[in-house]
Amino acid sequence: MESATAPARHVMIVDDEASLRNLVRANLEVDGMTVSEAVDGFQAIDMLRSDQPDLILLDIMMPGKDGIAVLEELAGDPSLRRIPVILLTAKGEQEDLERGAALGARGHITKPFDPEQMVRTVKAALGIIRR
Repeated sequence: MESATAPARHVMIVDDEASLRNLVRANLEVDGMTVSEAVDGFQAIDMLRSDQPDLILLDIMMPGKDGIAVLEELAGDPSLRRIPVILLTAKGEQEDLERGAALGARGHITKPFDPEQMVRTVKAALGIIRR
């Protein structure tokens, strides 16, 4: 468990669906985490250049720069590749998940998801709780 004196964990949610971003934000903030949001891969990369979160929840299917393209950019940048990424996917397409894992994604969450399970997955990835 996280101690009361530990700094709040910062999670970035990258998804083009506002309702999903709001759901994730609400559930993570209730658990004491801070959340930033990006609506697409381009905005995410811009934000990451100045403010690096402890973890990224990254949608695979987005217009413009999709999640796989973001992962490729993260993997090629020494200052960003250390940030853990969990993929969000509506389809759970095996090829995308395998490509994401090869690029360093630490796992995935399939939409729709149980918000409590999503929080547990995030906390496990951050090392706050045991997997």
